[in-house]
Amino acid sequence: MANSKMMQFSEADIRAYNQLVDPALGSKISLSYLATLWQEFDLPELADQTPILMKQAFSSCRELGFHQAYAISLSLTDKAPFKPGKACWTYTLVIKEENAVIATCATTLLVEDHT
Repeated sequence: MANSKMMQFSEADIRAYNQLVDPALGSKISLSYLATLWQEFDLPELADQTPILMKQAFSSCRELGFHQAYAISLSLTDKAPFKPGKACWTYTLVIKEENAVIATCATTLLVEDHT
């Protein structure tokens, strides 16, 4: 099930993020910034986990901008066994503008398998 929110990017937030990771970006919204949007979502299935980041993949159809409302959703899109007691869960963050996908971020986490 996807968690969804409407959001606009703040130029001040983007500049602050870029100052930490790559000051040359100025106010450009980098794809790596998408990974910070997880903090906007409540994921109770991870509450008792200490996940380890295994992989992230970003894609974009065009640059994201300011003063534009985006629909942002985060959903658990895959669960795969890894080894006994462990599993890889993939979450996909999707950013849409007027129902068109603009960017995605797929994140795979190693978690304890309690099933």
